[in-house]
Amino acid sequence: MVSLPLEAQKIEPTTPVWSLYVDDSSNQQGCGAGLVFTTPDKVAMEYAFRFKFKASNNEAEYEALIVGLRLAKNIGVKLIDIFSDSQLVVNQVTNNFDVKDSSIATYLAQTQLLLKHFHYQITQIPLAVKSHADALVHLASAMEDKIGRKIQVGLLAAPSTMAAEIEHNK
Repeated sequence: MVSLPLEAQKIEPTTPVWSLYVDDSSNQQGCGAGLVFTTPDKVAMEYAFRFKFKASNNEAEYEALIVGLRLAKNIGVKLIDIFSDSQLVVNQVTNNFDVKDSSIATYLAQTQLLLKHFHYQITQIPLAVKSHADALVHLASAMEDKIGRKIQVGLLAAPSTMAAEIEHNK
């Protein structure tokens, strides 16, 4: 189960639509995900995740989306606008691109199961639009320990398609 920061547990939405910006990073320094939730009241909740496993860029983007959807489900979100810079992920989720890789097919299936809990819209956006999530993901993928006290940093021990649990650094 994903644990939430205290401020997320206290938020009562006054209008139904939340926003989720997701980003990934997969490079020689490591893999990670950055998420920015914006509540209906325009409160931003930031998350950075470092993976304890290797992932391609597309797998890492799906990891970011899956973790974000799990968090949204745990908060009780029903309506969500999702934003990603990944043309592949957005178009696979909207059934505009076929899946050619078995690993990605597993990620898409997991994503589709989670999306059943929401009324959602997913939109591809230019990288510059989500620079906030981009900054978080680079923080997560570049550093091992002692990342800022105000940013929730979690560790994914295994791919989300294996029902990974998330550990938060203290």
